[in-house]
Amino acid sequence: MEILDWVRFFLGLSMLLYGSWTDLKTRRVPNQVWLFSGSIASLLLFYEFSVDNVAYHIWCLLFATIVLFFNAFVDEYVLDNNQIYLWRFTQFLAVISAIYFMVTITPEEMKEDNYRLIDILSISVLMLLMYAWFYFGPTIGGADVKAIMTIGLAVPFTISIDSEALTAFGTRGFPYPFVVFMNSLLLYLLIPIGLLSYNIFRNNIDSPYFQMFFGTKMSLVDARKSFVWPMQQVVGGKIVLVTFIKHKLDSDKEWDKLEEAGVTNPWISFKIPYIIPLTLSFLVSFIFGDLFSTFLVEPINSLMN
Repeated sequence: MEILDWVRFFLGLSMLLYGSWTDLKTRRVPNQVWLFSGSIASLLLFYEFSVDNVAYHIWCLLFATIVLFFNAFVDEYVLDNNQIYLWRFTQFLAVISAIYFMVTITPEEMKEDNYRLIDILSISVLMLLMYAWFYFGPTIGGADVKAIMTIGLAVPFTISIDSEALTAFGTRGFPYPFVVFMNSLLLYLLIPIGLLSYNIFRNNIDSPYFQMFFGTKMSLVDARKSFVWPMQQVVGGKIVLVTFIKHKLDSDKEWDKLEEAGVTNPWISFKIPYIIPLTLSFLVSFIFGDLFSTFLVEPINSLMN
């Protein structure tokens, strides 16, 4: 690996470790973590583009991508009029730059083996997916979205400590930020297996059993002080189990209802920050490569063919 690859690796790892620590402690990650890391990552890309002497339309793509990243952090409600005009002008330039890239890029440049350009383009694609997931998906928070977007800037090109790392379908594989993202989904799928094993070991075996994959039992006193959601809730005077919990649920009221109903050891679901499996995925991807495609996508694809 080159020095720049190591710089990117430690930049990504540092921001994710710090983000995981603050998320575990407070369930909040300051925007400064992503802004600082994203700014350094952008400077690294500017430096690399300058050394490589890339064409103007590639510069335009980079500019549009960086504006798309910072758009997640700009709050127009706290800007004065001049700042709002400047930011909107910057957004307009970013749109024009993106259009210029799309009308000037040639089919020859987008050949399958032109991985460098595909990697750069995939950063914007990943960011757009994260915007969509945040606004339309109920299972991810703002810090998680910003972490994935920052990974796109911080490690846009494939890095690995092992030259024989796993890749999708025996080729160069998916763009690296997507590999990290997909591996994190795979690791997240291991959580229910871990919870089931823990519940069996602790003899937390209750009908209808599905809750054993999504949570565990905890004393009501401890639950009130922990970052957990109640899986048991009082609805219409009856105690029911809920698998998919609304994140805006008023847990304090639910704990009070359970206490009134005489429940002292309810089933709970942990508020596991997604950034933790994302951090583990960053390390796993660096060491082993694309586990998601190797152990999930390829076997499914072979069964369908």
